[in-house]
Amino acid sequence: MNHLASIRNGTAALLLLLPTLASAAGIEYPDNGTLSIGRGGAWAANPSDGLAMQYNPAGFAQQRGWNATIDVRAAMQQTGFTSTSLSGPSISNSGGPFPGPSAALSYGMGQVGPFSELTFAVGATGPSAIGKSKYPSDGAQRYALRSTDYFIAYYSASVAAAIGDKLRFGITAQAVHGSAKFDQAVWSGMGCLDSKNQTADATTGECTTKAGATAKDPGTSFDAVGTFEGSNSITPAAVIGVTFLPIPELAIGASYRTGVHFDAVGTLTNQLPASAANAGISVQGNSADLTLDFAPTARLGALWKATERLEVELDGVWEGWSALKDIIIHTHNINIMYNNAPTALPDVVLPHHFKDSYSARLGADYVALPDRLKVRAGYLFETSAVPPQYASVDFGNWQRNAVSVGGSVRLYGMWLDLAYAHHFLATQTVTDSQVKAIVSPTTLWQSNTSVVGNGTYTASLDVLSLSLRIPFGSVGGGL
Repeated sequence: MNHLASIRNGTAALLLLLPTLASAAGIEYPDNGTLSIGRGGAWAANPSDGLAMQYNPAGFAQQRGWNATIDVRAAMQQTGFTSTSLSGPSISNSGGPFPGPSAALSYGMGQVGPFSELTFAVGATGPSAIGKSKYPSDGAQRYALRSTDYFIAYYSASVAAAIGDKLRFGITAQAVHGSAKFDQAVWSGMGCLDSKNQTADATTGECTTKAGATAKDPGTSFDAVGTFEGSNSITPAAVIGVTFLPIPELAIGASYRTGVHFDAVGTLTNQLPASAANAGISVQGNSADLTLDFAPTARLGALWKATERLEVELDGVWEGWSALKDIIIHTHNINIMYNNAPTALPDVVLPHHFKDSYSARLGADYVALPDRLKVRAGYLFETSAVPPQYASVDFGNWQRNAVSVGGSVRLYGMWLDLAYAHHFLATQTVTDSQVKAIVSPTTLWQSNTSVVGNGTYTASLDVLSLSLRIPFGSVGGGL
């Protein structure tokens, strides 16, 4: 069978798998992929599995023949909040573990023309994120978030080549598609949330709690519930990468992933409380779209093969989260109806004002049994992209330290990989929060806004990952 026929048949086989691939579209925690997770995310210099299409596609230019990677991870994020803005018990996320599979298939052709190695690959990956969360519908956090159900997938095609034995380069073209659903409570009562213990500024309308008082939770009788649900059309993105091998023991790799402007078209539905319905208020229309921006990412890594059995990698990663200022729900012909008179519902702006984040990753692989067993470990430090005054339960991704372990065992010519990582996230105590309750209908009643984000936030993250790497030319080679 010639090269082109092999590529065509292999691609068709992989495409049958792609409809099952899904991952989250929340704000990302550091990376996915079992080999990367096991070594603290240090995987940019010379990645050798299918996740190279996301980390550094130049890594494909070391493969020969058919190779497949099937990878699945489960991430469990524990996020807690004790409010000082409103009285009430502490709350926590009960969304449970969130799965995130990826897959890739590559075909290395060897020497073709001026290239010493030429490889093509297709697959699907997702950003590392928590896509599902659930908080109490009557908890003190409800004006920031009640629940989320997000999905995003990066459908990818890569090509990589090498010139001689010192330079590899590659590019991944991506089609990004996803959906978003979330809901939160909206204050639809008159005045401040706690009119007895809060006063409103006559100019700004902002509610502040009186000195020495504690604002009481007003209960849910004046809560409306806003739910957005929508999906985006295909959005293009790309990853470019290069690896330089000045000597056989050293690989230096760099890559850049473009940012993504996510624009989901859908509906914004409003469930009004009985008090609003009794007053003759209703909502007409539900057309809306959601926009937000995902960060561009740059990686630089150096891999040193210290001995025949030990290799160590150190990476630095920049993520341009300053691109995300606001999450905006653009409303289209949604009207608040009162006495048969329509008042247009304005766009809903959820400010975040993120900043760029930086991380250092250190990982190592050790060959415990040649061609049979590898073990690995890693450490990661990452700065926070979330300014303290905008901390909330929506994205519990703050400054962190992470430790990880993993291993690979060869079975019948295939490699089975396993990794576990625990992320220690810094506790956030917020006293100057800018997270405020949305007020609606603002044009019918006095538009007073109450801060709801003050308090103590805690978070941690556990990630368990499993992958199967299949070099088809070696399958059946025994234990």
